[in-house]
Order: sequence, then structure tokens, then C-alpha cells
Amino acid sequence: MAKTTLLQVLPLLILAVVKIVQLRLAKLNLSSIYFDLPDLPDLLELDERLATNNVNFEKIGEGGELLYPECLVLSSDEQYMFASLGDGRVARIGNPQADNLDELKIEFIGRTGEDDENCGKGGPADTWADGASMESNCGRPLGLWLLNSTEGNDDGHRLLVADAYKGFVMFSNIYGDQASIQTLATRAESDPLEYNFTLLNAVVATRNGDIYLTETSTKHQRRRLFHAAMEGHATGRLLRYRNETGKVEVVADNISMANGITISHDEKSLLIVSGVRLLKFNLEAQKLDTDSFVKVMPGTGDNIKTMDTTPDGRKVKCYWAALGSPYKKPFSLFKFVADKVWIRSFILAFVPYETLIQLIPKWSVVAVYDEEGNLMETLRDDGKMVDEKGKKLGVSVPWLSELEPVGDWVYLASWYNPFLARIKRDSIVAKGQW
Repeated sequence: MAKTTLLQVLPLLILAVVKIVQLRLAKLNLSSIYFDLPDLPDLLELDERLATNNVNFEKIGEGGELLYPECLVLSSDEQYMFASLGDGRVARIGNPQADNLDELKIEFIGRTGEDDENCGKGGPADTWADGASMESNCGRPLGLWLLNSTEGNDDGHRLLVADAYKGFVMFSNIYGDQASIQTLATRAESDPLEYNFTLLNAVVATRNGDIYLTETSTKHQRRRLFHAAMEGHATGRLLRYRNETGKVEVVADNISMANGITISHDEKSLLIVSGVRLLKFNLEAQKLDTDSFVKVMPGTGDNIKTMDTTPDGRKVKCYWAALGSPYKKPFSLFKFVADKVWIRSFILAFVPYETLIQLIPKWSVVAVYDEEGNLMETLRDDGKMVDEKGKKLGVSVPWLSELEPVGDWVYLASWYNPFLARIKRDSIVAKGQW
């Protein structure tokens, strides 16, 4: 009798759970779909050059001065470095080559949004106060590009800023006490009038003066980035801004998690981070190549830079890709749930966003690719190193978003860390090199 009753009730219980999940997802404006991901790659030999007990990290701006630095850009004379911060400000760091931290000069040249004492206090994901967000008010500058007069401008240096909420912004008078700030665009020409960019992310300028930007999602804002990834909808876009018209065009869409962007060494293409892939956009044909430049990376990509040296200083044309969460053998949760819509739906419906972030494994990784898209090396900290008592040391600078070499130093930015870090370049020389 009891068994019969259970069998009768079970379908009703399942329907009730399904309905609750659907209602919860509708409230959060989420709808999971099936999506496919490439097979997990093998990593190269273990390379723990960024591990805590192998290198000395110097932390700059702790205590709220340099909150969650996402992107770094260096002046041509290497006397200044600019950083986009999680409280809406853009910092100018003078004398970044200095060996003594006291010789660094940190100044703030402006902010993209409102000035509020609570700016940046919501944490890296802005999950404070029951989901209330200060970011949309304060602004969240992400990608930076230093535009010199030789790149289509005739009146000096300007800093281009891709802000997650405020759109495409330009700072001028960037070496003065306070920059002048101008909003260049908040939507593409083909977008509805009521639409504003939802998550503008990265920016580059080509030699002919065209400016390209990525928009990671047209549905979810930055503080719900992991929801966008877990949901599975490819709503990212590549945008082009032309100075002569002042308008933004959509040149590629349906890109999954469009993120960092850089110009190829031959200047014929753009490389675009798309989740665990690197895409290639042909500038002459104005379209994405059919084949990915990199079919699968060992982690979810963030920013990418075109470089003439490896991180430890060896001269070779390459690309540095900062990676977020691991995507490698033997296991990746992201890969495991990709084709399991109901598991992802349940996670999205009931796991708090901040908890979701904490569940994702953290590491420090930069992957170096050659001109053909072959993986040359990875510098990383898996957090597996232990001290003399056998206790895990953890990851000192997790979730790297970008690296910038300056003189004898390599600076490490992260959207997650409330500080800017740096290491001596000669401390990460690979064994057998030099």
C-alpha cells in the first residue's frame, strides 16, 4: 500500500520540483539550453613557476586603493601604466619600473560612473545587499587601449575604455590631474533605441583607425557573468566603431562569451577569446574564420596580448592568454554539465551566485601561444604546493585577467583580487632556458 502510494506521489513531486525550478529561473531571467564544448585537453608538463613558494609576489594597493584591476596598458615610454578598477576608477601608476614600491606613484585620473562611498564594496562579483548593485551606478571599466596620435588622432594621447555598464568611453588629458571623459557610444546603430550595451568588455584600435570592441553578453550584466556562461546562450558580439561616423556596427554576433581581443602579429586578423576557444576575425573580409585559431585552451580565457617575448623574457612572437577557471583533464565541472540542461538549471535556480563563484576551482595561469596557435607553455599555480608541515599554500593571485611586463617586472591583474601584484621577471625563467 505504501509502495503504491509512493509511486503515485512521485510523479507529482517531480512535477512540483520542475515547476519550482521553472519559476525560479523565470525570476532570475535564466533559461538553460544544451551546448557543446570541446574535449578536455592535456596540459604540458607541470610548470609551477607562479606557485607561492617559487616566486615572491609583491602586492600593490591593498586596503582598497587598487580594487580588482582588470586590465593594464603601458605608455610607450614605459613611464606610466593605466589600470581599470572595480570601483569605477581608472588609475595611473607612475614609475612602474621602480624596484621599490614606495617609488610607485598611484593617481586616479577619473571614473566612468558616479562617485559613491560604496563603490567597489560589493566584492569582485558585486553580490552585496541581497543582490543590489552599485556597479551599474559607479561603472566598471574593463578593457583599455592607449590611443596615440599616430593611430588616427591628431591631438595627443587618449585612453579608450570599454565599460561594462557605461559603454564605450574615452579619456583625454590622461597625463593631467584630471582626465576629460566622453561617452562615445552606448549601443550599436542597429540596436533598438532603448538598448544599452549590457556587458562591453575589451577594446583595440587597428592601424587604419577602426576600433573594435567585444560585448560578452547582450542579456546578462557583468555581475552575472557566470550565469551567462552556465546558461549556454551565445549572445556575444564583435563591434566596430568608426571615428568618421561616430557609430558602432555589429560585425560578428552569436559569439559565446566574447572576452579579450588583440591584433595578430601580421595585423591581418583579430584574435578573440570565446570561452575556452580563441577565434580569428579576418579584418579584410570582415568575418570570422571558420576554424578557431585555438580549438581549446586549458582554461576559460580572459584577456589576451600580442607580445614579442615570452613572460620570462625570451624573444619570440607570441600571444599571452590569461586563463580563469581550469578546463583540463581529468575533470571540468563546466564540461560535465554542458550537455546536462537540468543539472545546470537546478544549479542556476538554487545555488546562490556568490556560492557558485566559490565552487569554481581557482588557479593562476597564463598560456603562451605561438603565431600559429600552438601552445608553447603555461605558467601556473595550481594551489597544490605545500609548506614544510604539509599544509597547502593555496593560490596567492588567483584568476588572472592580464599580465603586463615592465622592465624587470611582470605585473599581474585580476578582476577577483583587491590588489595589483607583480613579480620579478627573472624569477620565472624556465628551467633549461638562458
